[in-house]
Amino acid sequence: MKKQMKELQRINGVGDVLARRLVEAGLGTFDKIVAAGEEGLKKIKGIPPRGLQGILDQAAALADEETGGRAVRVAKLRGAVSTLKGEVEGIAKSVRDRFGEELAGKSGRKIEKDILKLLSSLEKVEGKLETRVKRAGKGLAKAEKRLAGLADAGLKGVGKGLRKSRKALKRVIS
Repeated sequence: MKKQMKELQRINGVGDVLARRLVEAGLGTFDKIVAAGEEGLKKIKGIPPRGLQGILDQAAALADEETGGRAVRVAKLRGAVSTLKGEVEGIAKSVRDRFGEELAGKSGRKIEKDILKLLSSLEKVEGKLETRVKRAGKGLAKAEKRLAGLADAGLKGVGKGLRKSRKALKRVIS
């Protein structure tokens, strides 16, 4: 019973008391909560009418996550990581083609270092996908947004964009 209660408390708005009432009513899993619907949940004392739909939505999302939705999202995120790696390599090639002479200096070495750090961060994120699905999705989306348009940016803009992309990925890694 305690394990079921702890699991139900993953839903925002469900604390110790409400989790106990749900388990006692026979709604100890997310699937059962979804199956009960609004009518079934209205019968349980302590569920706020305004929060009813939110509880149902969260229970549905968590039930989907348990039944394999997570594996699908992880696979999609792996694809996103490989796409971003390709983008970074494309940006590196574009920078090399456009700023050949300027890359020999200090700023060129700095850009190279930023590219390597970003690729390393992507590798680390790929290792954390199983445990941090939601955070990885957000970080990868933000990094992708930062990388968009860098192929046409100037040398300073490319460096700034690479650093911002890496910063977006740091939250996933830490």
